[in-house]
Amino acid sequence: PPHSPAPLLPTAGHHSNLAFESLRPIMHNVKRKDYEAVPEAEREKKLQKVQHYTKLSKVILKAHAEGVYSEKMFTLVGSLIQLNPDYYTLWNYRRDSCMRLFKEHSEVLKDLCAKEMKLSELALRKNPKSYYAWHHRVWIISKGTTDLKGEIVLCTKYLGMDSRNFHCWNYRRYVMMVGKISLRDELKFSASKIDDNFSNYSAWHHRSFIIPKLLGSAESKDVMPLVKEEFELLKQAFFTDPADQSAWLYHRWLLGLVTGLGAIPSDIEKVLVTDTKQQIKILEREMAMVEELLEAEEEC
Repeated sequence: PPHSPAPLLPTAGHHSNLAFESLRPIMHNVKRKDYEAVPEAEREKKLQKVQHYTKLSKVILKAHAEGVYSEKMFTLVGSLIQLNPDYYTLWNYRRDSCMRLFKEHSEVLKDLCAKEMKLSELALRKNPKSYYAWHHRVWIISKGTTDLKGEIVLCTKYLGMDSRNFHCWNYRRYVMMVGKISLRDELKFSASKIDDNFSNYSAWHHRSFIIPKLLGSAESKDVMPLVKEEFELLKQAFFTDPADQSAWLYHRWLLGLVTGLGAIPSDIEKVLVTDTKQQIKILEREMAMVEELLEAEEEC
């Protein structure tokens, strides 16, 4: 579409009503006797919701096609987004409307951005994994009025609800980059999520984003202690749940970063340890750890 935002999100207009499948009077995987057990009044109420949503959707799509950018439509779009945050066309329409307001009334920029962040959060309460709600926050941040430390707090809240919400992790990394958030603090946060669940691949992946940046800015004397901490954290994970793949994948990546072993050149900008003897020492230590693990877990 002509007004589509950044290409990192797929077009999903044809999925616009998916969030409302649960409102249909006849649902998949529900036995007829269970459906018939629902009181008539409740079924009628659900049907009215579907009809209201369908009618409102048609009105908004027609207005969008005709290029109507009124206050009434702006309000209606916000209402429908709260009902169905996974309707991509609505977010497009909303952004188009905001851009017009920004251009015509620059003095409302800060207040309007705050309201859009609120709308996005309401959408996330409906679906914490909504691509479009998270993307809308990224777009609003680009306007330069958002408290980015507050966004980290919001991410912490949602990752507390679901520590594997990769949409939230991705957004957190974006905020971390543009907001110059402490890398050490982020390392501690990801460690806390790993301590909660060693199989949290998203938390390990977060570390693979932070570690190279930390090492790149660290003094030479601080590099190996930081690397040693990473290998120690991995050892704890292996002996806690040796069958889980998340830690093993991170271990392979870390070995590539440190020694170049098995590394894909495009993934590793610079191998940390270039001295052959030191590389062998690291590999022997890790091999001894694996052998110890195999003795303790024969079926590993």
